[in-house]
Amino acid sequence: MKKMNEEALKGTAEPELRSSVRRIEAMVQKLRKNRENESAKVLEEEICYIQREIELRKKFGHIRAPVGDTENGNPLKFEQS
Repeated sequence: MKKMNEEALKGTAEPELRSSVRRIEAMVQKLRKNRENESAKVLEEEICYIQREIELRKKFGHIRAPVGDTENGNPLKFEQS
């Protein structure tokens, strides 16, 4: 499974994000059973990014501006990385 970058996360509908989390959680369970802990950790990190996107949408609205696309042209520090 390919990791989603920030722009891909922003462009994905919320139901699709939730579906991705469920699918990845199932993959993590299989990896843990097979004692493939390092691979599971990578996927768990991906789950965290997706869940964070869902949280940001709940807090700030369903549509978030792409990184660097701010009204005053000066992106905040966390938006630059």
